[in-house]
Amino acid sequence: MGTKRVTSFDVAKLAGVSRSVVSAVLNGTQGIGVSSETREAVLSAIRELNYHVDAQARGMKTGKSFSIAAFGDTGNPLFLQMLEGMQRACGESGYHLLISGQGTREEGRFKLIDLFLQRRIDGIVSLDEVSYADPQWEEAVRQSGVPFVSVEGYAETPSVVSVLTDYGQSIRDALELLAAADGRDRAPVYMQLVLGRSAENWAERSRRQAYLDWCAERQQEPCIGTFDIEDREAVETLLGTLREADSIPPILCNWSIGAIAVYRYAYRHGLRIGSDLRVMAADDTLRSNRHMVPALSAMEIPYARMGEAAVQALLEQINGSGEAVEQEPKQKQAGESGTSSGQEPGLGFVRTVAGKRWLRASYQPGESI
Repeated sequence: MGTKRVTSFDVAKLAGVSRSVVSAVLNGTQGIGVSSETREAVLSAIRELNYHVDAQARGMKTGKSFSIAAFGDTGNPLFLQMLEGMQRACGESGYHLLISGQGTREEGRFKLIDLFLQRRIDGIVSLDEVSYADPQWEEAVRQSGVPFVSVEGYAETPSVVSVLTDYGQSIRDALELLAAADGRDRAPVYMQLVLGRSAENWAERSRRQAYLDWCAERQQEPCIGTFDIEDREAVETLLGTLREADSIPPILCNWSIGAIAVYRYAYRHGLRIGSDLRVMAADDTLRSNRHMVPALSAMEIPYARMGEAAVQALLEQINGSGEAVEQEPKQKQAGESGTSSGQEPGLGFVRTVAGKRWLRASYQPGESI
């Protein structure tokens, strides 16, 4: 005797909702109010019944493939974090994820447009460098009509939908934490680590300006040191000068790897990180902060949540729902990356302005402050 085929009617019955609500959850349909509790009830019923959508029949009905492509370098841990969020969002929306790990080979990116024209994918999300803005790719996207979202890229190109981190806000959040730990009326030192021309991109300009604005608002004297990634001697010289003048103010590094030189200086001069010298990073991109002793306090760049936001923005293009409104993302579940008892309220806020979705970094506490 054959096994009974599970249908959307069975899912609706178990979840206590109508079939139209089940369809809205599966298709990510906009304009149908589905609460988070109802969505979870539907997803729970799908898991319990092991319900699978007939993708071929669904595609014939809607003209969609219900697959989207993620383009990036699979050797980049940041891409893997983004995929984590994308997979979660795709699973909730009934979409499949095609991973295109082409490294920096741009021809791989353009091949995805062919897949779109063949109706094998419905859209593309790419993880780009913060300075990425290729006019040739932008024009190809426009001509083909492929729904596209860039994570980190095209920050200054209004015509391209992007998901971005509010790097200026991460500086402000870090400065508030450092100032509270220090308890003295002085500005933390800002150490800007640069690699090649990285100091000229929008993210680094945003960080630097946020630091200057924060100091001006408090009428405190700013102190900025800009160093090449290999210039350890210059870091030692700055810290030595500050120590001679007074006790060293708290140090805010733009990247977590910039704090390594500060740790090295403290070790050589018998200073204890977290008491004699407080240090923090405004970006945990390489996750080195978790392996430093003592652990480095840092602002965590939310690549997994950016992946989720990118899928949402892409589905809005695919479904033709237009611009999203400002919103709070769903609360993170216990155990997810970046969740901690020390996390400040509201650090997950999302704002959408002219096709750009800005996510706020979250505080990853350590013993360094």
